[in-house]
Amino acid sequence: MEQRIEDYFERQLSDAERMRFEEDLRTNPELADSVAFYLLVKQNAKEDNWEKILAGRHAEWQKLPKNSGKSITRQLTYYAAAAVILIAIGLGWYFLNPGIPEKEQLAEVYVKENFSTLSVHMDGKADSLQLAVDAYNKGELNQSEEIIEDILKHDPNNAEVQKIAGIVSLKLKNYDKAITYFHKLGEQKNLFSNPGKFYEAIAHLQRGLPVDKKVADDLLNEVIHSNLEGKEEAEKWVK
Repeated sequence: MEQRIEDYFERQLSDAERMRFEEDLRTNPELADSVAFYLLVKQNAKEDNWEKILAGRHAEWQKLPKNSGKSITRQLTYYAAAAVILIAIGLGWYFLNPGIPEKEQLAEVYVKENFSTLSVHMDGKADSLQLAVDAYNKGELNQSEEIIEDILKHDPNNAEVQKIAGIVSLKLKNYDKAITYFHKLGEQKNLFSNPGKFYEAIAHLQRGLPVDKKVADDLLNEVIHSNLEGKEEAEKWVK
C-alpha cells in the first residue's frame, strides 16, 4: 500500500502533492482500491487482531489476476466481504439506519443556509472585495471569482479573501480549489476566528471522492477538539 495514502490522511503532503494524489485517485483504479481498503481498516477495524486479519486478506486479494473481467468479480467479492465485516463488528447500523442524515446532506443544507449571500468584514481596503461580494450576491459567480483571484495575486495571505474565494469556488462546484483555499485559511495562525478547517470539511463532503469522508471526519474532530469555529455544528455532525 502506498505510503502517500497514509501521508494524505495524516495531512503530511504539500498542496501540490495533495492535488496530484487526488487527481491520481480519479484515474487510477488500483489506487482507489487501496484507498478503499485503507479507509475500511482505519474506520472500522479498530482492534489490532481485525487489522491483521484484514491486512492478510488484502495481501492475498492484491495477488489475484488484474484483467478487467476478474477485476469486477474481485471488487464485488471484496466489498461484499467488507459489508459482512462491518456488520460483524457492530457497525452495520450506521449504514442501514435511514433516520440518520448523512454528513453530505448536512453539508449541503449548511451551504444553502449560510452561503446564499455574503458580506465583507474588512477595513477601507475592501473596495475590490466588496465588488466581488456584490457580484456573488447577484449570482454572478464567475465574475466574482475573477475579482477574487486578482485580489489574491496581490494579497495571497489575506484570510478574509481566502475565505470568500473558497466559498465562491464551492458554489461553482470547483471543489479542488475550494479545498485549497480553505486549507490555506485553516493553516493561518493568530486569527480571532478561523472557519477554515470546518469549511474544508464541507468542501470534502461535497466533492465526494472515496477519500473525502475520512478527511472530513478528521477535520470535524479537529474542529471539536481544538475548539475552532464551527465546533457546535461539527459536534452535531459527528454523532
